[in-house]
Amino acid sequence: MKTKGIILILLISQQIINAQIEMPDMFEVRPSAIVDTSYTYQWNEELATWEIYSRDLRFMDKDKLVVSTLKQRWYSDAGQWENFEQTLKNHDAQGNEVQSVLQTWNRDARDWLNVQLKTTTYDRRGNEAEILYQEWHRPTEEWFNTVVYLISYNRDFEKSEVIVRTYRGMENVWNNYLKFSFEYKRGYGLPDVVFVDTWNLPQNHWQTFGRYSMSYNNRGDVTRETRATWSDAHNDWVLGVRYLVSYARSMKTEDIEQRWDYSSRQWINALRKVFDYDEDGEIREEALYRWDRADSQWELRQRLLYSDLKPEGLDS
Repeated sequence: MKTKGIILILLISQQIINAQIEMPDMFEVRPSAIVDTSYTYQWNEELATWEIYSRDLRFMDKDKLVVSTLKQRWYSDAGQWENFEQTLKNHDAQGNEVQSVLQTWNRDARDWLNVQLKTTTYDRRGNEAEILYQEWHRPTEEWFNTVVYLISYNRDFEKSEVIVRTYRGMENVWNNYLKFSFEYKRGYGLPDVVFVDTWNLPQNHWQTFGRYSMSYNNRGDVTRETRATWSDAHNDWVLGVRYLVSYARSMKTEDIEQRWDYSSRQWINALRKVFDYDEDGEIREEALYRWDRADSQWELRQRLLYSDLKPEGLDS
């Protein structure tokens, strides 16, 4: 269980006072009553010790809906937390997230800068029907369209197609970009194959580009995903990347990325993530490895520890 406290108490801290959430005009300001705080530590290989790296604060309303998340980095030289990134959220009457604004902290101006606005609309069954992304244009102080995802479902209410369109501001039009088509070999359940098409603008039609093939365990978790691209020259699928995922119950314990090597005709390790959890099922540790082909072994690149306990010696 994460540490919880009343936000009014936390506002006594100067670091939190400087990091108050400023809602854009489009957002309904709702009182945030509870804050959920978690800390991230980074392993120092030379000193063989954990060092505080960052913390995440989640602000929730009376309905326990997350209305904002705040990420801060710890600067040991200054001995204080500094804002890094925050996300502001709005929900509909059913509790679905309908708007989300991503902002980054400007250290020089000591203020938040808008980055991206995500707007989600739902169909009458509560499924996501459209996801619109917009970017903030600072000179004119307005949002500009960038990408939209249009999602369709089959008769069994399963995702059947996702069309991605990009916005061309000069012409004020949306253009097709990608199409994801989901194939259910058994006719139901989870998709076995996802086909990816790209839009051929000169010829004005969809063109085959990629294929994702998935395998699942009995819980419905993806255990293997193999990606390939279509080659017109070979008139065949060309293997590219494969992901192998392991679980303990429903918790992901290992994620390995492999790349197809055509010279040796085999999969070669590339990246590996290992996850560890506490007794409550919350992630406790994450380690990132890269494959050393010369020594044929995994090399540790980053190790992170997650905790809801405040680091010792910190006043805030």
